[in-house]
Amino acid sequence: MEIGGKAKSLKILTSAGFNVPRFISYNGRSPLLSSILDSNFHGVEYFAVRSSAFGEDSANKSFAGQFYSAIGVKRKNIPREIEKVLSSYKGRKGSVIIQEFLPCESSGVMFTEVNSDKIVINSTLGLCSTVVNGEICDEYITDKSGSIIKKTIREKNVLFFQDGACIRVKKDDESLSPQQIRQLARIASKIQKLFGAPQDIEWAFKKGELYILQSRPITKAPIITETEYYDSANIAESYSGIVLPLTFSFAEMVYSRVYKDLLHKSGVSLKKLKSYSNIFDNLLGTFYGRMYYNMNNWYRMAEFVPGYRRNKQNFESMITSNIKAEIGKIISPSVVLRIAYPFLIGFKVLTYGLTSLHFKTNVIKELNLLRRNDFDHLSYEECIKLFDKINSKLLKKWYITIENDFFVMTYLGVLKKMLSDAEIQRVLTFASKATEQVDALALLSQQISRIDDLWSAVQNGDVETFDNKILNYRNIASEIEVYMHTYGGRFANELKLESKGIDEDRSKLLSVLKLYHTYKARVLADKQYKDTSSSLGFKEWFILNKFKKYASQREEFRLLRSNTFAMARKLFRRIGNIFVTENILNFTDDIFYLTLEEILNKNKFVSEYRSLVNQRKDKYKSYNDITPPSHFSTSNRQAPRVASPDLQTGGNISGQPASSGKITGRIRVFREFFIPSKIDFDILVTSHTDPGWTPLIALSKGLIIEHGGILSHASIVARELGIPTVIGVENATTFLKDGDIVELDGANGIIKVQKHENR
Repeated sequence: MEIGGKAKSLKILTSAGFNVPRFISYNGRSPLLSSILDSNFHGVEYFAVRSSAFGEDSANKSFAGQFYSAIGVKRKNIPREIEKVLSSYKGRKGSVIIQEFLPCESSGVMFTEVNSDKIVINSTLGLCSTVVNGEICDEYITDKSGSIIKKTIREKNVLFFQDGACIRVKKDDESLSPQQIRQLARIASKIQKLFGAPQDIEWAFKKGELYILQSRPITKAPIITETEYYDSANIAESYSGIVLPLTFSFAEMVYSRVYKDLLHKSGVSLKKLKSYSNIFDNLLGTFYGRMYYNMNNWYRMAEFVPGYRRNKQNFESMITSNIKAEIGKIISPSVVLRIAYPFLIGFKVLTYGLTSLHFKTNVIKELNLLRRNDFDHLSYEECIKLFDKINSKLLKKWYITIENDFFVMTYLGVLKKMLSDAEIQRVLTFASKATEQVDALALLSQQISRIDDLWSAVQNGDVETFDNKILNYRNIASEIEVYMHTYGGRFANELKLESKGIDEDRSKLLSVLKLYHTYKARVLADKQYKDTSSSLGFKEWFILNKFKKYASQREEFRLLRSNTFAMARKLFRRIGNIFVTENILNFTDDIFYLTLEEILNKNKFVSEYRSLVNQRKDKYKSYNDITPPSHFSTSNRQAPRVASPDLQTGGNISGQPASSGKITGRIRVFREFFIPSKIDFDILVTSHTDPGWTPLIALSKGLIIEHGGILSHASIVARELGIPTVIGVENATTFLKDGDIVELDGANGIIKVQKHENR
């Protein structure tokens, strides 16, 4: 008889000699159930009836808690509970486990990790249902011998099984003895060795005897550590504010794939990467709907290749981390990789020019091919095939962009050792793709402003009239097409799939064109190059130009990323339309409240779509009134308390210099991106920016930004256009108000408030 994943795991444990409660795997079709129970469970009064779906508790998916299970079941009620388990499969195949139920004295779960000597034991008195359901429990962190590294004993809700019923009481007694802890640790190590992968093991003590209730692979568990660190850092530049489930799950997939590819191309074996898949599957996290880096796992990635300290610093610089934590090392590069690594890196450096050129050429080619698809008429099956193509073609070799980032950080690190902070800021101006969009907008706007009927439509925001009239002016229509082809995927919140771009909402394009007909570039970057680098020695000049080369290319890659995500956005919005037509969802945008897995596996989840969307809409709506911290640490996976931020006080506030120059002018606070009807301010103040803010940044005379680094997109654009800028100004959007008059000193990072409006 075919059996599901849980039953298979129990059979392996039993065959290996582990103490497993008596069980059978039942397919629900045999008319001889009573006889089967009599022959296998003589004298047993109470049972556990548990799920064992195909794929459950496999190396790829655990499905923990997804299917129905029951405990403390009397023999006469077993058929009824079997039906409930089978119904919970919702079309999936599988068997049912009927197992002797243990009214235990203590129980829980424990987690192992490959190449780590740490084991985490979560335990409680009585039944382990409370632990499995995520309720408060005791926690022990031990080494493989069972020596306690840390223990936390808590007051907890406890379930005892007495006289056929579960009784809930509160207890603060310790749930395990030192001897039991040592026994659990030794057993955990043996089970991990048996299955050859990190394990999530459920166990129980009855009358002092240890029973193993189940063991499954850990598919998405965080690395075992006492404290976890989370930082929004520069990820908030790409994913500001609340991020919906589809965007987060898509980003999870992209980050996991790209960094696995990066390390594999750096000499790490696929087998080793697979062993630590939990690291790559948890590079990101969310807190109240906001996206964060899981810094523990970023630091773990730095351990895979030689030079941990340097790798760690590069990661910190690349993501502008506020956290500089020390995480205990658990991963060591192989001896072969230690020897070969310098040669491998040398080869990468020598060939990177050709490698990156080939990558850019391929991405542009694939984007052009994707644009030929008629998205409005694709079927669901065609959409899934197209998604697979995006995944296999467009995301292929995307690790090359990360290698480019490391080159940027490496050369910047060398420059910081050669030059003072003031000199660094002075020489970091370079030509990039970042401001080419501004020039293109200005040219389009100026051309259109000379044609009365077109310009009238722009000023009135009349998209329909504009689209009809533009057909009479083929040259301008062609230039707009080129602009959309190049920058159609570039807009604020461009990496959030739920956002609408200018390709979906043409009124946004008209709003920008309206403001740009009088735009004049303030600074020519080429002139600045001559002014800033002429005094440098040859060595400094050489390193600086290497830095500029890779930093400029970084902006090219960002634009390619924007257009790639635009393809994914169009694809998922089409799937949303299909689901509305099929009466699966109420609205097209409901698609963004589903995860990537739920969308790609329609047959599995379709019956749950509406309930999932409704639940998540309510949950995400509640997040709007919460302002979580930019970074935090948490122990035992407990969410930190969200406190109100401390405001800067006094007449001056400060931050990090990003672009030199002084400006005195009027403040406008942007809590989110929008194109104003007119530019009635001098200095733009906001929390985060992304590349889609470029048109608005270029129209400002000064910038004050709460988050970001000297290599953030806003900083690069500001230096190239000669806009005084200060970044890292905590609580600027709270302290400063619309209409305030301030003096902004970009060279020193000082903002002097000269006049507060409405105070």
